[in-house]
Amino acid sequence: MKLPSLRSLRNIAYLLLMVTAVVLVAIWWPVLVRIWREQSLTFLGAVLVMICATFVQARNFLTFLDVEHRVRLWHFAPVWALSALANYVAPLQPGIAVRVVWLSRRGVSVPEGLLATWRQLVVSVWIALIGLVGGLMLTGDPRGRWPALALGVVWLAMFALRKLWLKWLDRLARPAWLVQRKQLLHRAATGIRLSGLAGVVVQYALGTLLLYWVYTRFGAAIGVGQALILTCLVYVSSMLALLPGNLGIMEAIYMLGGHGFGLSVATSGALAILVRVAHVVANVIVALAGVRFARGVRSKRA
Repeated sequence: MKLPSLRSLRNIAYLLLMVTAVVLVAIWWPVLVRIWREQSLTFLGAVLVMICATFVQARNFLTFLDVEHRVRLWHFAPVWALSALANYVAPLQPGIAVRVVWLSRRGVSVPEGLLATWRQLVVSVWIALIGLVGGLMLTGDPRGRWPALALGVVWLAMFALRKLWLKWLDRLARPAWLVQRKQLLHRAATGIRLSGLAGVVVQYALGTLLLYWVYTRFGAAIGVGQALILTCLVYVSSMLALLPGNLGIMEAIYMLGGHGFGLSVATSGALAILVRVAHVVANVIVALAGVRFARGVRSKRA
């Protein structure tokens, strides 16, 4: 008997997830509409923070490009927004291809674009680990100390492994096919600047601010530590994105967090949908602003 492929299982899971979401929204619709009307200011605040986050992430990516380029942030931020929207089309972040192809048309080679993506992902994981440590300590719960210590050890191990990796590459003499890619492997572990690290920290700070703002407005008993933990979990889960737009996974994190902070299931669902829609709206605004800006530039040149 032939077993279903991983892709088939993923498609089935995605279909079941969407059907379940539609059914739940239909059941809770009157309650959801009432909550969203009450939280209109929360929605506007979330959109504004996410617009800022889009520019910060775009700026971080350009910082990780280890080549001379003339790509301006105001030109690239709408592309980043479009790539974020493209991630809703298919799993495993197809938006990466959108960014890389756009940059290739402006003189940045595909390998350079992929290297910048790799660096940004690695730094994001590294910051997420230390963010989880900080979040667990900020909660004040003694049960979080041992997990925080374990994550701190993993964080230090990643830093040490990078040093060992570079030393091993310097001594690498065989096999020949690997030696030929020695420079590429070396660049994959370097090219990370302090400004890039600081930018990712700002990105996580904005995410923490966003979730703290939204959960507080919804009446949840949340602290900065819990908001930081949720932010780190959301960003790390988004890197995997086994489903388009990481749909379902992020909502589960938001809803479980909301339920743990004292919100009802319906209120947690309304919160999760509000954050998701705010993300889409923020990226649509940035993308449309970029199109309008590009048309204005062309008309002036004409």
